[in-house]
Amino acid sequence: MRIAIDWVKEFIPLRWNAEELSHHLTMAGLEVESVEGKGDQTVLTLGITPNRGDCLSILGVAREISALQGKPFPFKPVPAPKGEGAIKDILKVKVSDTSACPRYMARVIRGLKIAPSPQWLKDRLTRVGLRPINNVVDATNYVMWELGHPLHAFDRRFLKGGEIIVRKEKSPLRFATLDGAEALCEAGDLFICDGERPVALAGIMGGKNSEVSEATTEIVLEAACFNPQQIHRTAKRLKIKSESSYRFERGVDPNGVANALHRVTEIILQTAGGKASADWIDIYPKKIKPASLLLSLSEIERHLGIEIPKTKVKQILEWLGFKIGMKAKCLHVQVPTWRTDISKTIDLVEEVARIYGYDKIPALLPPLQMNLPERPKERSVERQAVQCLTSLGFSETCHLNFTSEKKGVLFAADPARMVFLSNPLSEEHLCLRPSLLPGLLDAMSFNLHRQQENVKLFELKKIFKVDDTGPCENKHLAVAVSGREWPSQWQIKPKLVDFFSLKGLLNRLALELHLSPLQFMVRDFPSFLVPTAAATIEYENKKMGWVGLLDPAILKIWEIETPLYALEIDWSLLSKAAESTTLSFKPLSKYPYIERDLALIVDARLPVQKVMESIKGSNIPWIQNVSLFDVFKGGSLPADKKSLAFTIRYASHERTLTNEEVNTTHVGLISRLEMELPAQLRK
Repeated sequence: MRIAIDWVKEFIPLRWNAEELSHHLTMAGLEVESVEGKGDQTVLTLGITPNRGDCLSILGVAREISALQGKPFPFKPVPAPKGEGAIKDILKVKVSDTSACPRYMARVIRGLKIAPSPQWLKDRLTRVGLRPINNVVDATNYVMWELGHPLHAFDRRFLKGGEIIVRKEKSPLRFATLDGAEALCEAGDLFICDGERPVALAGIMGGKNSEVSEATTEIVLEAACFNPQQIHRTAKRLKIKSESSYRFERGVDPNGVANALHRVTEIILQTAGGKASADWIDIYPKKIKPASLLLSLSEIERHLGIEIPKTKVKQILEWLGFKIGMKAKCLHVQVPTWRTDISKTIDLVEEVARIYGYDKIPALLPPLQMNLPERPKERSVERQAVQCLTSLGFSETCHLNFTSEKKGVLFAADPARMVFLSNPLSEEHLCLRPSLLPGLLDAMSFNLHRQQENVKLFELKKIFKVDDTGPCENKHLAVAVSGREWPSQWQIKPKLVDFFSLKGLLNRLALELHLSPLQFMVRDFPSFLVPTAAATIEYENKKMGWVGLLDPAILKIWEIETPLYALEIDWSLLSKAAESTTLSFKPLSKYPYIERDLALIVDARLPVQKVMESIKGSNIPWIQNVSLFDVFKGGSLPADKKSLAFTIRYASHERTLTNEEVNTTHVGLISRLEMELPAQLRK
């Protein structure tokens, strides 16, 4: 929006130069983008935000400057120019949709002469970026720029039937606009019509069929108010951008229509001559009244952090054109109809702040109470698990809850309890996943087929099934790995992932969650696992999931040829165990420890965990740690036996242990294990 300084001075006196004025306007929210010229010939280019349609005029900007200068705005409406001849004998107007056009005014001028505009008018328009055309069109553009209200002039000769009808078209049509283009309009677009056809696209652009030309001697002046949404919708769809639509989209003052009509009539009579009709048509069935808001002084202080005197608040709002009624601790504010952006009390607080001056508001941080919500323990446990897995090089995935029946059946604990969708998106999304494996295998296949050989993925999300009460959901944790255990490097030989890779992962996870070690039982594992590399995962004798090598026949569905290990556990059970864990701490012993190795021959089917539990459960307080360092089969051992070698660390918190004490205790431990497991000491 280009603003000429000399034009502004016709409304108010200015006490600032261009540089000072630019600073004050920018600080008040009307950013000055550029300054051209000097003295009274200065032109400011303002960046007007979409909510400030009232500032798309010299009048609106002058009102803002007056308030910034601490003065009331001295605007007076233009008196209606006198004329002759009743308009009812010349023109008829009908508005068929008052919601789309709340107010419509028209006046006729006869006997005028179309000619170039006087030089002062041309200069004004040129300086603000408008192209002079003729004295009538230039007058409508001049008043639009001055008052912010678009106007239009029709050649009365081309109005069939001597009438104007404002209506929405019921069917699509092609309409030739003033710029020579043809608009493809739809049913519901608002038009200004004569007795037979449309003559203007309401609020956007006039029609070629009623254009004012050098032969025009009689015109019909239109001043109206249109619904902003109606204009915006049509202009955007037709991709027509005009100064008229730009203002109507942002809202014009319905109670300023008459002033705009009288002002343009005045200028046309001065520059083109002729006689105006004695009266005018004004269709305004439901007058739009100013809105009222109650502004509390405490609300201003709460938002701005400072106390502004009540009289100062009243003064600022009155400078901006608001009418104020005083009450005890608040103000009754009547919002002028040109301020369509003011709808809440917070808007009034902003008005007070920007005119009072943001630079006068101290930059103080508000007092904050750090009452942070307590994180649910289940979320903390879940976060620990995710951090543990990602720290070990695994990537978290997130898939849709849907899968195909073909894939879901493979991993469902009970296919009869799968949850099917009544309106699936496709065959690939036929049911809710009974396991996380279908989604993980989709991701594994995607990566492996793109030459990503070492893939480590996990997902911690919900699975679905039907129980006795209907469909239910439960959170699971699933992991899938393939390729090498670690990246290739010259110091270390490569190693492929295997069953023990995932077993070690689970032990690390249990350690991070402060759980006692998980148990791995070679029984009751799913049929889609290879029996020689599979186990059931248990915790405190409760089954929680499975781990193992996936059957190659199943992997063929995903076109995966490389060995792939996976696990899936019921996370809800594991997280509850972690949530109920009570942590206790004790200091490290300051006395030296003594270690003894122990090799036992046991049944080949006996889990290592069972042996370690027996050692730790021997009620020997000096045992601080037990670690397995060797497993041996074959050689001189029977086929049904294996050798397990452990290192046992003994230490006391009270004193230094002697070798004799440790030896005696160690021999007693061996005797107990030989009887309890049973086991035989390997020599």
